[in-house]
Amino acid sequence: MPTTAHEATDSIFSSGYARVVLDDDQAAVLANALDRCNKFFAEPLDVKTAYASDDFNYGYRPMGHEYSVSPDRLDINEVFTLWSDRTDLIPNREQLGELTDALLGWRGVLYPLVAGIFAEIASRFDGATAPEFGAASYLQINNYFLAPADRDLLQDRHEDGHLVTVLYGTAPGLEIYLDDDAATPVSTAPNEVLIMPGSAMTLITGGVIKPLYHQVRNLNLDDRQSIMFFVNPEMAVPLHAWSGTDEERAIDIREPIRQAPGMFGLPEVPAL
Repeated sequence: MPTTAHEATDSIFSSGYARVVLDDDQAAVLANALDRCNKFFAEPLDVKTAYASDDFNYGYRPMGHEYSVSPDRLDINEVFTLWSDRTDLIPNREQLGELTDALLGWRGVLYPLVAGIFAEIASRFDGATAPEFGAASYLQINNYFLAPADRDLLQDRHEDGHLVTVLYGTAPGLEIYLDDDAATPVSTAPNEVLIMPGSAMTLITGGVIKPLYHQVRNLNLDDRQSIMFFVNPEMAVPLHAWSGTDEERAIDIREPIRQAPGMFGLPEVPAL
């Protein structure tokens, strides 16, 4: 099981995704973040909505604003997001210190992990430099609801549109698509995370690394959360693919990355 950036990158190239083992201290930071998130989601709806921005991009987002494929099939979960380290973007943030501190701690674990993997991926493309990503990336925590038995999926098949998603799920349900059309169930142990490439990684690698399509199966669970680090490149300067023809490498790929959240009914990647 991968434990280094080199091994994780090997796995991404060979298998389409990677599992990364956390050390004991990192796993404790994750557990603390999840505990704080669970306490937040246990609050009444009117309390949680006090921490929602007008566009639902920062802080709390109730169910009904996000979907995986179609607005007719809403995701069966509520959300809390923290963009970069910008707690100031969350309304009434001064009342959420324990939650945001815990999430910033988890971000502190993931940032160097992702930076190492990006540097390793870039090293396999002649002359490539990994983009900065801190200001354009965010943590998202999904708290799933018990769905009707006739709803087969809590989230329909999709890819996330980012460079990578770093994911931990507290319970089964996640399914990924590899070389064929069969969905493969995957779970995470308390001391590991998944690294899942998105279409922004496909763009920047000139199609070499494909997006990992996935979905969440309805297993009739009444307690399931997932915590994701959605990693986008910073877009202050033009971005170009690392491979392809000269014409293909001359194209600025920022706009499709910026607009990717729109396929889920969300605002575009902001400039923070």
